Amino acid sequence: MDLRKALLYNFLSACMCYLGLVVGVLLGENTTAHEWVFAIAGGMFLYISLVDMMPEMNSAAESVEAKRFGIFQIFLLQNAGLLSGFSIMLIMAIYGGDISFE
Repeated sequence: MDLRKALLYNFLSACMCYLGLVVGVLLGENTTAHEWVFAIAGGMFLYISLVDMMPEMNSAAESVEAKRFGIFQIFLLQNAGLLSGFSIMLIMAIYGGDISFE
């Protein structure tokens, strides 16, 4: 990608941030849309994290250290990490409305 095209794509990406801000503020005024906004945002965070994490987990499972510890133990450790993260997010989604800092 040449410099001009990279700058154009970076500028368009920055403009989309402002568009997202406007849409978020408008949806924030509408209280019935909160559940949908949070669901979409949570899904996007999961998608981005898993797309970034899965190749890293595969390369870690195929490394020399993983073979020394055992592939099955690395598999269990990786899945325990994923499941604990999913569980924490589920607990926050269920009991998030009951949290009070007063």
